[in-house]
Amino acid sequence: GGVNAQNMIDLSVLMEQYLDGCEVDVDVVMSGGEYQYAAVADNGPTMEPYFNETWAVCPSLLPKDQQRQLKDLAVSCVKSLGFTSGVFHVECKMTSTGPQLIEVNARMGGGQIHETNLRCWSVDLVEETLFACLGIPARPP
Repeated sequence: GGVNAQNMIDLSVLMEQYLDGCEVDVDVVMSGGEYQYAAVADNGPTMEPYFNETWAVCPSLLPKDQQRQLKDLAVSCVKSLGFTSGVFHVECKMTSTGPQLIEVNARMGGGQIHETNLRCWSVDLVEETLFACLGIPARPP
């Protein structure tokens, strides 16, 4: 007797590597196959076990060389996925072994992302999204 759970539900498990360090958002604008804009914003410590973000700071407080590494990683990942234009929200971590990718979103980030980029860098990600959709080249400063 009894029920064989394997026949009732999927028992596969997805395991991911734990990444130490601080999480950041890298907002990227691509046009004509090249990035025209990339900005790093720091995320506060995440609350485990779900890693919810607690706060953000823009511009990033990380050293410029670490910001450059994070931007390079974000742009390389967007390009490796075959994207040539659009607005992207890339989440990364600066770990003890260097920058690591968390995820690439082929869209503008949510929450305060639009206002943060507009107020800090005068880049309107909504406008840039519309330009990309219409085939108009990006124009961040």
